[in-house]
Amino acid sequence: MKGGIMNKMKTVREIAEDYQVTEIAVRKWLKKGLPYKIEKVIGIKPRIVIDPKDVEQFLKLGIRKNNRIKN
Repeated sequence: MKGGIMNKMKTVREIAEDYQVTEIAVRKWLKKGLPYKIEKVIGIKPRIVIDPKDVEQFLKLGIRKNNRIKN
């Protein structure tokens, strides 16, 4: 069910708040490969949405909250 899937997705701002980082840091994660989708709703500007499960997996693969690679 497509509506149920989209309900789990979070915006860049929400992910930043959840992980106590800036929105800029989350956008850097996106550039480094964090998966995302573009949510298009009539009457609302398209926005990036991210599955929180993807963030967890991405961080486990070596990217720290402060945007540095683990040694």
